[in-house]
Amino acid sequence: MVQGKKFNFDEEKVTITVPAQKKKKAKTIKLPLGSLNEMRGREGGFKPGRLVLNFALVDEDNPDTVLTEFDPPFELRIRYTRGDLERARRANKLLELAFWNGSEWILFTREKHQFELQPDTQGNAGGYGVALISHWGDPNIAWGP
Repeated sequence: MVQGKKFNFDEEKVTITVPAQKKKKAKTIKLPLGSLNEMRGREGGFKPGRLVLNFALVDEDNPDTVLTEFDPPFELRIRYTRGDLERARRANKLLELAFWNGSEWILFTREKHQFELQPDTQGNAGGYGVALISHWGDPNIAWGP
């Protein structure tokens, strides 16, 4: 678990932990979610099932400056639900988390984001998707399928 300043989005059940950065102090701002109709992606690619959050990290001293590079990376922890698991099971797929890059959905991966699912100890009740992120803009995030 990353140590640093925590930003909680209780309604979305998301926690962003930003370690002290070398150049700037970061804070989060919540942005409006897009619509799934606007973010269909490519045929055969990731199919979003539930939009979660859209946020940006900005310079605490100059909130008009969006931060995109993070050293060390920040931790994104997003709750998944029993409903998310059931939707993936019905589609005969694994649960996935992705972000919208403006034209297509990009999966969070173990290789690029050290992404992992951390199930609850209560069985199939849900859990968290956790990723470490070094580069970020302000894309929408969704669970799928």
